[in-house]
Amino acid sequence: MRVVIDCNVLVSAARSTGGTCAEVIIEATCNHEVVLSEPIVDEYRGIAERPAHALCRDGLLAIVEELERVATAVEPEDAEFGLRDPDDEIYLATAAAGGAFLITGNSRDVTEPRYGPVVILSPRTFLDQTSPQGRQSVSARQQTL
Repeated sequence: MRVVIDCNVLVSAARSTGGTCAEVIIEATCNHEVVLSEPIVDEYRGIAERPAHALCRDGLLAIVEELERVATAVEPEDAEFGLRDPDDEIYLATAAAGGAFLITGNSRDVTEPRYGPVVILSPRTFLDQTSPQGRQSVSARQQTL
């Protein structure tokens, strides 16, 4: 499965190394194809430099470096999806360009289950669907894209 990972998942993973979002990072980097674009990497790094993330900065930057190491880079599509926060559009545009799912915990701004060709997964849903039992349902969803 090809996936784009929203920055909120990275921050949560860095803050709670044993939590759901940390599991998402491990699952995605070990068993799936992570898709990135330069604007997403820029946002990841910018978020890591914020004072609010000083305590988890090293862990956050280590996650970013690992994602850059394993990811497939794409140019985001030139598309708008009508999100409440225009800064989040880049995640959908990158996922659309890469034929990827978007994993996000941002249910405030990403409110639909799908935007154009991009299926939205919460971190928990991603893990549930990529378990051995859930892989069949993911395969079925990919065929409808």
